[in-house]
Amino acid sequence: MAQHNVVRLIISLGTCLLAGYFNSLYAIPLLPSYFASLKKPWLFLPDSLFVPVGWVVYLLLGLTLYFIWTSDTTEHHEKQVCSALFLFGLILNVTWIYTFFGLQSPFMGLLTMVCLVAVLMATMYQTVRVSFGATLLLLPYVIITFAVAYSNYRIMVLNPAIPLLPF
Repeated sequence: MAQHNVVRLIISLGTCLLAGYFNSLYAIPLLPSYFASLKKPWLFLPDSLFVPVGWVVYLLLGLTLYFIWTSDTTEHHEKQVCSALFLFGLILNVTWIYTFFGLQSPFMGLLTMVCLVAVLMATMYQTVRVSFGATLLLLPYVIITFAVAYSNYRIMVLNPAIPLLPF
């Protein structure tokens, strides 16, 4: 592996793990209080698995970004579009944690998840054109994102006393 690829791997993993770290700043302190107090659907991860699964997802996302960045099978413009979509999705992921946990607003979380699902579908479409390996690495994230979006909706339904807007 060329030295520039090692640097790209470190930057890719670091970027996604940094997003996971920021998410943990909001989520972990609220797991035993806010999150534990919510009525949750059956498919939501148990509290004890929430953080470890999250770190695995961010590791896979880091590898996905690396595969996108180091792909040499496409035009530069397609890689830029794919990278931009991926990074926008990562920002939406951090935003979901902030809205759902930080603002304690399942409704705002759901709105964010709808945007994330749309961006993720566009990202999947683009990664097929850029890197098949990146597409495969995104599949667990797609499944988890859809499950979280549905769970977020069910949390709203199961907890009608929570106000729609946090302000």
